[in-house]
Amino acid sequence: MTASGIERGGGFAVDPALLELASISSTAILAAAATDAWQTMRSGVAGLLRRHDEGRDENGEPPLLAELDQDAAALEAVAEDGRQAARDELANAWQTRLEGWLAEHPQAAADLEALTTRRAGQATKNVMQVNGHGPAPTYGVMFGTMNIDNRRHDGTDRSDRNEAS
Repeated sequence: MTASGIERGGGFAVDPALLELASISSTAILAAAATDAWQTMRSGVAGLLRRHDEGRDENGEPPLLAELDQDAAALEAVAEDGRQAARDELANAWQTRLEGWLAEHPQAAADLEALTTRRAGQATKNVMQVNGHGPAPTYGVMFGTMNIDNRRHDGTDRSDRNEAS
């Protein structure tokens, strides 16, 4: 531990508040990967990196952006049932990357916090309300797939019911 923060394995000292920010941000960024929110999150991260990181790769982009794109593409290729585990693993790696990046660019902390707070807030705005009336079942799904089996327990179709009018 140093006077200004915590000594990390890479030899850099990071303020504990920045460590927490890196953790929260990595989770928020990777939560958007392989979803409809990805392009919006990627655009925000790209802008942040361009504003605060003078380093550029051969395409003129900050190196972290290329790494993020590779990881997002890898996550997209993972089967949906294994995606959360892959997302968690990548979030841990990105936490370490963001800790190092914030150690080099502490002035970017407020912008990173604003980005992840704003994007996380948008993600929670997805609301679905399903109202059902009468004896018929009501179904709803916001993301993913819903399979409905209308057979009775005895295997017959529910549509063969005789109901009094």
